[in-house]
Amino acid sequence: MDKKTSSTTERAGSSGPSLLDTPSALDLVSGSSSFDSETLLEKYATPSTAVSTVRSTYRNWVGPWSISSDTSCYREAHIMDVCPSNFDRNELTNTCWTECPLEFPLECGMECARQNTDCGLEVASKVSALAMAVLGTATFGVIGEMVKLGKKLTWAVKCTNQLLLVMRGIIRYVRNVKTEDPQASQDKLLLMLYQTNNVVTDLPMVIYACMGKNIPSNLRLTQIVLATAQWMLLQALTYDDDIISSWQRFRAFMKGANFTEAAEEITEGEIASLETAMQQNSSCAGDLKSLTDRVWMTVNEYREDNPGISDDELRLKISESDLVLYDVAIVTNNCMHQLISESSVETAYKTREALRKTFGVIINDLIKSGKSDNGTSLDEKAAAYKWIDMGLSTISASMIDPTDIATLLSEYIQTICGPTQFMGEIDDGTEDATLGLNTLQRAFKGSSSSWTRVGDGAVIINFTSTDTKDVSVNIMSGGDKIEEVDVKAGGTAQWTSNITTLGGKTLYLDRWRPGFLGFPGTGGGSLVLWVPRASRGGHLELNVKINVS
Repeated sequence: MDKKTSSTTERAGSSGPSLLDTPSALDLVSGSSSFDSETLLEKYATPSTAVSTVRSTYRNWVGPWSISSDTSCYREAHIMDVCPSNFDRNELTNTCWTECPLEFPLECGMECARQNTDCGLEVASKVSALAMAVLGTATFGVIGEMVKLGKKLTWAVKCTNQLLLVMRGIIRYVRNVKTEDPQASQDKLLLMLYQTNNVVTDLPMVIYACMGKNIPSNLRLTQIVLATAQWMLLQALTYDDDIISSWQRFRAFMKGANFTEAAEEITEGEIASLETAMQQNSSCAGDLKSLTDRVWMTVNEYREDNPGISDDELRLKISESDLVLYDVAIVTNNCMHQLISESSVETAYKTREALRKTFGVIINDLIKSGKSDNGTSLDEKAAAYKWIDMGLSTISASMIDPTDIATLLSEYIQTICGPTQFMGEIDDGTEDATLGLNTLQRAFKGSSSSWTRVGDGAVIINFTSTDTKDVSVNIMSGGDKIEEVDVKAGGTAQWTSNITTLGGKTLYLDRWRPGFLGFPGTGGGSLVLWVPRASRGGHLELNVKINVS
């Protein structure tokens, strides 16, 4: 036994009875807690109301701009009366079209085009059936790959790995609460835990998995699941991370929870992988799986509460949730630690974008009612979720690099316009990578930006011209032209707006300038950047240089 294992065992022993001596979950429902099961069920949150325990561990910037190998992407469209925040509305057709992302900021009919591209007639005239076929192929491909991965995973490995990830999340949350409130009682901690996504979604799902049962679509805590969950939470409160400090202690914990069969079926090779996972802080794929679980359970909650809810109403509710607006961005951005260690910074940002696109495809498929685009003849939406769950579980258990995940799925998602609602809140910065600022050619070369998350909500653009001719600058937000600013030769100008209007969209500038024979044109260059949403106001200043070009 090494020193670390020895000290862990002694510490656990000195704090009370050993895990090996504790009664099983079915013998102990509430233990030292004054809450009985009925009280806890009354206090228990639902998937849609559970408090997220996701916390940012890496600076969230848009990242350095890079040119895409594709010239354009297809825009997702839905016939809806009210559009989600990241969609444009066409009143004539009652259709919502996804807004153009930073990678393809120019709106060209049913597509979005790259920076500095002219929107040709041939692009705008493509039929919608083609775009919808591309989106369907993406879903088919992503879930098809998940099916292949999921077939490689054994039940025991899935149970053990997911249980490790869930308990690590619970222990981390308890530790954070105790840091803020050292005097918090066990009853208070339990009550807080029963409001979190760790306990509302993650824990019941892993309990069902470890019991060898299929996860019901209308998952709620039954008495037997509640007894097991409560025992596991009390162990976490008593022993902290001693539970996950070694395979021996974790196996004792599994047996105490009555998951003996799974604990005994793990092979020596699988134990070695699990012990490696115990020493790692990163759980990118595991956190992505947890997010998928939460989407699935939230969708089912909405459908159960309102059986008549339409796909569009459901899409609107999900798109406005903190899960979509914040948690997807945070979880995928937390993967950056691992991504950068395995590649370059630029590649890491591209991989993060691929993960976000993949998650957008998964969410869309789980929202849709009826037959799934999962490559099978099954009509039950649960079939699609099952394979997504198994695929992500396999990726997590085998510790496949997130870069490999992106490579595996990239061929299916590269032609889809990325979901802009997954950008999240952007951290402060003045570097171009903060907001993905990029200028092409000379027209705006030398421009700069400054962004803060906390502020008065203002967007200020200061124009400074060294051009020899008067110009007009076109300002486009989310692909739509919203303003034209005249700037005199050698002069200055200012344009102001606010984060409420521009936040969550691309900001794109080009300019009209007299050219050959005095005819104006927009050639010479462009500027693009991302304007973030900001729950605390935000403040953006953009210093735009207008050069002879």
